[in-house]
Amino acid sequence: MVLPRGKSVKEGVNPNGMDWIEVLGKLHDGHFTGYLNLVVTSGSGMLLFLRGQLTAARFFCGGAEQAGEKALVNIFSASLSRQARLDIYRLEPGLAVELYNLIAGTFWYEGQYRELLDIPYLIDLLKREKFGGGLRIQAGDEVALILMRNGEFLGFFHDGQPGVTTEADLSCSVAWQPGARIDVIRSAGVPETDQSDLLGQIDLITLWDKALLEASQIG
Repeated sequence: MVLPRGKSVKEGVNPNGMDWIEVLGKLHDGHFTGYLNLVVTSGSGMLLFLRGQLTAARFFCGGAEQAGEKALVNIFSASLSRQARLDIYRLEPGLAVELYNLIAGTFWYEGQYRELLDIPYLIDLLKREKFGGGLRIQAGDEVALILMRNGEFLGFFHDGQPGVTTEADLSCSVAWQPGARIDVIRSAGVPETDQSDLLGQIDLITLWDKALLEASQIG
């Protein structure tokens, strides 16, 4: 799932040769909150952190989505490509919790053209259903999120913002750009206290060795 970019820490990093064990350890020990986004020609990967805990790992390729250990192995393998790009964005903890629940959530609508949706009816429906989740709007490389909780508007998540804001410049909104598509995603509703740390559940060294082996076989 492509997300707004958050507050940039580093962008355009070539991760080839990067020591993932060391990097993930530093993010964990530094109580990092935010996400890492990896892009290669074959797909993309995302690692979401909340106060140093790796709460979500996803890898997307050809319409398929992988999670957990499989996602991590593919992210590690993809990072060995010379064409890989790694971006790191910082988030506020409250927003990271909301994003986890969207990543783990379920789609009500997916890839609907904004022009074909009755927006006033949709908003009224979400309010009546006491919807919790987000409307993800994408046009080209630009993405924005509208977050809701219990049928009430919570705020926006725009590029360059570390947290949720209630302000938006509607004149340049992503929603009004040609070809804009909207996903409606119901939140998984998992509280922060129940979001587990993948780093405490997996053997990173084994996964890294597996990725190195797969990369050598491809090469």
